[in-house]
Amino acid sequence: MIVTTSRKPGRKTRTFVRLLSSYMNWHYIPRGKKSLEDFFSSFPDLVIIEEIKGNPSILKVFKNSKEIFRIRFNLVRTVKLKMDNSPVFFSGKLEFNPSILGAVPSNIAGEKIKRKLKIRKELVKEVIVGKKRGRIFLDFRYRGKTMMFIYLNRKGYEP
Repeated sequence: MIVTTSRKPGRKTRTFVRLLSSYMNWHYIPRGKKSLEDFFSSFPDLVIIEEIKGNPSILKVFKNSKEIFRIRFNLVRTVKLKMDNSPVFFSGKLEFNPSILGAVPSNIAGEKIKRKLKIRKELVKEVIVGKKRGRIFLDFRYRGKTMMFIYLNRKGYEP
């Protein structure tokens, strides 16, 4: 999947997009002066990260040039790490399918693979979904260490 930003992203947004793209095994292409139509003509499946007041805040997923998913979030923490391209697994109760974001689906087969990797201690990338003080959070872990932590806003996501 291809990921890009809004037209003039701030430093925090560029850093976040680079980290997220390497974590999720996406390919980051800086937008520059290209219009969305140019991107959609080249890449019909696209993720766009938008910002509010200089902070990354909205993740939109497009399939065949149509928006199919949106998450509104608050970024709490990022840690820069070098990562490999192992698959991403989600743990916890989700109200959306993680395969929209390119992760291993949380169906029976995906859970079986995740269990086997946990037993062998080879589970490298895991996104833990939980609730803290009534707010849903996503804890992106690489080899057991938190590298990104975000809270979803009240509405959170729109399928």
